[in-house]
Order: sequence, then C-alpha cells, then structure tokens
Amino acid sequence: MTIWVDAHISPGVAAWINESFPYQAHSLRAMGLRDAKDAEIFEAARTANAIIISKDSDFLDLIGKFGSPPKLIYQRCGNTTNQRLREIFGVHLQNAIQQLSDGETVIEIE
Repeated sequence: MTIWVDAHISPGVAAWINESFPYQAHSLRAMGLRDAKDAEIFEAARTANAIIISKDSDFLDLIGKFGSPPKLIYQRCGNTTNQRLREIFGVHLQNAIQQLSDGETVIEIE
C-alpha cells in the first residue's frame, strides 16, 4: 500500500507512518511534487494507484469529477502539531486503509 502525504502536512508524518505501519509513505516534498498543481498530483497518484493523505478539499473535487483512483484520506483536523497528527493517525490510519481496501473512495479523519 503506497501513501502520498500532501505538501501541507509535514514530511515527518510520512517518515513516522513508515516506521509505525506496514505501508510505504512518501511526502510530496521528497518526491519533488511539493509545488505541483493538485491536478498533476492527482494524475500521478492515479497512475501509481496511491492513496493521498491531504487536508486540501481540491482532491475531493477531483475525485468527484474524475473518480478513483487515487483514493483519499481527508484530514479534517485542521492545522495541528505533528505529535497530534501522529496520535490521530495512530488511532485511525489502519481502519481508514482497511475501508479504502474494502472499496471506499474517501475516508475523513478528524
């Protein structure tokens, strides 16, 4: 399972996911996509069949318009610390991934 962590979320979250879960997480910064437009990221994630973690509602719009893949974990807890994000994802990430694997397209995490 490949996860792309949007540029608005710290790359440290991707590193933490790699250390804590059996998933491959990559920050868009590390992938050279930090300044890419959402549509470019969406198409690249579609090709890679990746899951995007983002707090950007533009990805919701793109999935609504073009369908899935990619799938989206929509982080709705707003701006918060990396520690708080790790706590939130520690509780919710595995369940979110399971729901996406079971056919859901978008999972919201607050």
